[in-house]
Amino acid sequence: MTQSNPVALRQTRETILAIACGGMAIALSTILSMFTIYRMPQGGTITPASMLPIIFCALAFGPAWGIGIGLVHGMLQFIVAPFAAHWASVFLDYPLAFGLLGLAGFFAAKKQIRTSERNILMRMGMISIPRFIIAIWIGMAGRTVSHLLSGVIFYYSYAEEAGMNPWVYSILYNGTYMLPEAIITTILLLPLVIIFRSLRKRNGL
Repeated sequence: MTQSNPVALRQTRETILAIACGGMAIALSTILSMFTIYRMPQGGTITPASMLPIIFCALAFGPAWGIGIGLVHGMLQFIVAPFAAHWASVFLDYPLAFGLLGLAGFFAAKKQIRTSERNILMRMGMISIPRFIIAIWIGMAGRTVSHLLSGVIFYYSYAEEAGMNPWVYSILYNGTYMLPEAIITTILLLPLVIIFRSLRKRNGL
């Protein structure tokens, strides 16, 4: 009887964990997106941290999984609550925008280290607080840039009529809801990192 390959077993376990966590994250993000704190007139909402589960997965499993989970969530968002101001917004405001949240995964703990930890919550404790905050804001910035490009295309005529540069118009519009989203996500996720960093230190990890 041949011995099981520990590397292959770890990869299989990681894939199963990522798929399970990704599915739950997409479901939770979709539910949270339905509870809007404020809805912008031409698309875009402030929600009770609907981006948090996607960013969490990116930090737990890395950028590839984070981007992939974000893309799926973005496509689902278009099905659940479509708003296509322009043909380009179908791609820019949905799969690409939410997929770019996965950029936060580039600040996750190194793959070898994080995959050795089966408890994905404990993986949050592997990330330093400054790195964690940067990760959230990079992910949110990625999503904002995608919305910004969509906004420049859509708001071009509106900005001209208002005598405003379309880039400035789009930055102000998208910043109105993306900045609060980033702040809410940071405030809610930060305690998780602090708690699990303390637990890791207490356990001598």
